[in-house]
Parts: sequence; structure tokens; C-alpha cells
Amino acid sequence: MTVFFDGGCRPNPGAMSSAVVCRGKAAFRDDLGAGDNNEAEWLALLHAAEFAADTGASDVTFVGDSMLVVKQASGQWRCRSPHLQPYLDAFRIAVAGFARVHLRHVARSKNLAGIALDRRGLP
Repeated sequence: MTVFFDGGCRPNPGAMSSAVVCRGKAAFRDDLGAGDNNEAEWLALLHAAEFAADTGASDVTFVGDSMLVVKQASGQWRCRSPHLQPYLDAFRIAVAGFARVHLRHVARSKNLAGIALDRRGLP
């Protein structure tokens, strides 16, 4: 299963929202509190992991446009930010039940969740 994710906030920092797109369907979360863009992206990835788990998926590819989140979540980069570490820890717990997890970075213009979030408009 491939799940696209994107998070954003306006202003930055500001009110955060997330979007997840899978199999042509979009799911949105608003009112995620105040935070910065990186926190919004992490919350979107957690939203995507929850979405995938709810469908019973076992082999999941998460696709996002945040290089920081994709690289940290995949273990390619260390998380050096104490305020982002809890998100990484939560992601590891959220995907522990999946047989296989892949993360892929794409350009913003190719991120279906980012496109859905833009079309819908951030709060």
C-alpha cells in the first residue's frame, strides 16, 4: 500500500493541518494545535501510519515531500532536535506492527497529499 502524507501550517509557526491520500481518497486533520512546519509534517506521517494500520496493511510505502521527516523516519539521518524526537519515537511505535515499511521522498509537486491540502486550503 502506498500512502502519501503532507502537513503544513499557516503562518509558520501556526495552526497545523495534515492530509493523507491513499487509493484516490483523501483524509484531513485540522486543529492539530500550533507548531512549526516540521512538526506538521511529522503529525502527517503519524496520521498516515494510523491510516495504514486501520486498513490492516502490512507492507506500506509512505511518500512525503519533507526530506527531513523522510530521512529521519527511515533512519538515514539522526534526529538532532529534541522537540522532534518524540515524533520519531511515536512513528517507530506506530509502524512496529507492519511487516515492511518504506519511506520515499518526492517533490512537492508530486505529493498527492500536498496537492489535496493545497486545494482544500490550510486553515
